[in-house]
Amino acid sequence: MAGSTADLFPKLVAMQRQCAAAGFAVMSAREQTLLAAGNLDITMKSPGCDAMAGPLLKSQMGFLLRHLDSSPRPILYAANSDAVPSPPPALPLMQTEEGRTDLLFPVSLGAMGNGYIGFFGVDGAIDSELLIDLHRKSLAMMRETLRLAFGAAPVADKLNEREIECLQLVGNGMKSEAIGERLNLSVHTVNAYLGSATTKLDAVNRIQAIAKSIRLGIIA
Repeated sequence: MAGSTADLFPKLVAMQRQCAAAGFAVMSAREQTLLAAGNLDITMKSPGCDAMAGPLLKSQMGFLLRHLDSSPRPILYAANSDAVPSPPPALPLMQTEEGRTDLLFPVSLGAMGNGYIGFFGVDGAIDSELLIDLHRKSLAMMRETLRLAFGAAPVADKLNEREIECLQLVGNGMKSEAIGERLNLSVHTVNAYLGSATTKLDAVNRIQAIAKSIRLGIIA
């Protein structure tokens, strides 16, 4: 288990070399809510990777967020599909303008967080065995990255936008059913957000979670 993000960097470099990529980036997803738009933020990257990851995120942000919610399949971006070995059937293929091949692994860890581990300018052979191995390692890398970020963050930063919204609306006197209708969520999902917020706040129940949130200035 890593003690800091610096411990993860050599492992990501080793994965980068495994697929002969020019760079890598760890991208964490920020969920779309009534308060903020969905987004992917680069939380760790190899030197010079902004020039490769930035344009891809700018042009494909909507697709990447939708894919993260709908499928665990790795994504292969290629400038020319004829220039890349035939990918396994489960791998989506899209076009880029940069003239290179990029490989992105979606990681969905539920309440802990979601995102991608991306490798840019891949020059190695791409086959099923490599994809499975890199995806397995990507899951471990994202889990450790989020664990370290969660442990270092203040309590307010550990709550996501949905958890804060649900806490605020409960604090305003709304029931889970009404919150679900307002946020277009199921009652089960609302209760899951409230439950995870209660755990993160180290509260014994929903009432104490609301009290702590008010005291910490998370909700009004």
